[in-house]
Formats: sequence, C-alpha cells, structure tokens
Amino acid sequence: MGKLNIDQLTPSKSLIDLTGFSTNSLDSTLIGYDLENVLDDIVLAELIDVGVMGNEIIRNGLVIPINAEAKAWRIGRVALCGKGCVLVKQGDLVCFPNNMGINISKLSVVDYGEIEHGQFLNEHRIFGIVKPRKPNNDNNTVKSSSRSKK
Repeated sequence: MGKLNIDQLTPSKSLIDLTGFSTNSLDSTLIGYDLENVLDDIVLAELIDVGVMGNEIIRNGLVIPINAEAKAWRIGRVALCGKGCVLVKQGDLVCFPNNMGINISKLSVVDYGEIEHGQFLNEHRIFGIVKPRKPNNDNNTVKSSSRSKK
C-alpha cells in the first residue's frame, strides 16, 4: 500500500470545503460588516502565534517567516464555530496546518472584537486542542520519562 497524503483527502462531512482556496488570495476584510456567525463545521481561529510584523510565526521566542514554511503548524484561539462543529468550542486553543484554510485580517466579530490575523477552516482540519506548556523553573534538572519501557 502506498503512502497516504493528507493533501489528497477530501472532506467527508462538511458542506463547505475550504481546502481548494489559496491561503493568500483571499486575505481580506469584510469592509462595512461585522461577522456574527459561521456555518456548518467552519471554525474561525484567531492566530495567536503571529509576530509583531504580522508575516512571521513565533515559536519559543524564535521568529520564522511565514513564506519560509507554507505548511507550518499554526496555533489559534477559536473565535467562532458553526453548529456542525462537535469537537471544538469558542475559546479553545487549537493547532492546524497553515495551508488548510483561508487567511483573514482585521475582521470584526460580534461579541468577540476585532481579529487582527485569523483563519477560517473546517473543523476536521484541526489536528488538536492544545494548552500552553508551563515554564520549567528548574532548568538544571532533567526529567525522566514517566513511561515505562517494556
């Protein structure tokens, strides 16, 4: 059996498939409108890993230009999710591939506020719910794995 490629998967659930859109071509705003809801299994995630200039990703203090890695993993906070979403809820921090949705900027969302940088994507394109790692204050101690070797 050959290797499977996630880019070749087609949605099995969503009525609205965002995978066919270019992530760069629709980076715009809804001028004169505030977004109130999203439909189906669409999620609007506010990107929380964006650098000061807006065109870089911050990872553990490192600055990575977005154009250097088109398929970079992104971290976002769920601002809105459609009624078809079953796994994520507003406020969740999620990780997803940068190239699987539609980028937005300066989008005003009812009861949330303005999103400077964000992305629309299908819920099934989200790979996980994440939480920030607590800093380790004792940098000299090496933690042993809690997993047992069998």
